[in-house]
Amino acid sequence: MISNIAHRNVSLMFAIALFCGLIYCVYDTICKGTSWIGICPILTSTAIFIKFYLSYRKQVKKGNIYGKVNPFK
Repeated sequence: MISNIAHRNVSLMFAIALFCGLIYCVYDTICKGTSWIGICPILTSTAIFIKFYLSYRKQVKKGNIYGKVNPFK
């Protein structure tokens, strides 16, 4: 069983990587004039992984290391 600490750390790494990608997509859209619709999937993914990170962080602070977590609650 994977701990909530590991889930939290992985979610944070994905959120940071997607945020960097989001910054690049915004830059590319503004400077090169590409379509704005390309930003929607990366924005959605970034928001989901930030939500995962915050959910797991809250549970780890409560002391729930190996228990079930519903990140969409």
